[in-house]
Amino acid sequence: MKHLLGLLTLLLMITSCSTEENINEQVNSNDRMLESFIVKKNADGSYALTTNVRDGVGTLFYDDAVENQVHLVVDNTTARNSKTHNYDVTDKHLNITFISEDENNQPKLSIEDDNTQSTSRTTDFGLLNTYAIVSNEDGSIQLDFEVKDGVDVSFGYNDNENVNDIYLVENANATNVSYSKNYAAEADGSLRIDFIQTTATSRETDTKKPRIVFIP
Repeated sequence: MKHLLGLLTLLLMITSCSTEENINEQVNSNDRMLESFIVKKNADGSYALTTNVRDGVGTLFYDDAVENQVHLVVDNTTARNSKTHNYDVTDKHLNITFISEDENNQPKLSIEDDNTQSTSRTTDFGLLNTYAIVSNEDGSIQLDFEVKDGVDVSFGYNDNENVNDIYLVENANATNVSYSKNYAAEADGSLRIDFIQTTATSRETDTKKPRIVFIP
């Protein structure tokens, strides 16, 4: 009887170890532990990061004034899930770096923008009301944004700086306020997007904000 119980215990241990190894192999065999993410600007100027990860992946957030890190770790107790974490913009910069336990390359995001206004629930973003960056599994980026009424929007490309420009210009005849555009990365894997705002009172001085750099 003792031998039988010992054999059953050994079989359970082997099965458990085998299952754990299979899960780890499944996670590590994926190109990315991170399926996708969304970064959206909040009404107070802060940013909300929503991560979507695969089965068996845990998400840990480490905040820092210089670089905010999002660690993706193997966690066999978790199913595919989504988490949201908020960040303040300090010194007009927000840097987010994903780091995965499987050592595969993960995206980095850098945003140059006005500081978060902690004393106000709403902040004037100029001609831009809000925007969101949505990562796709193929490495491309979808940019969704809304502008104020009476703002004309056009898209361009700066060959000298390899930057995708979005021009926002006051125009009382403009009627559209919602826009969506997909972007592919450059040959070096990076993607740069600048919002360039021109108001009636600053025709001679364009304001570039926010400025986004994405490395998949």
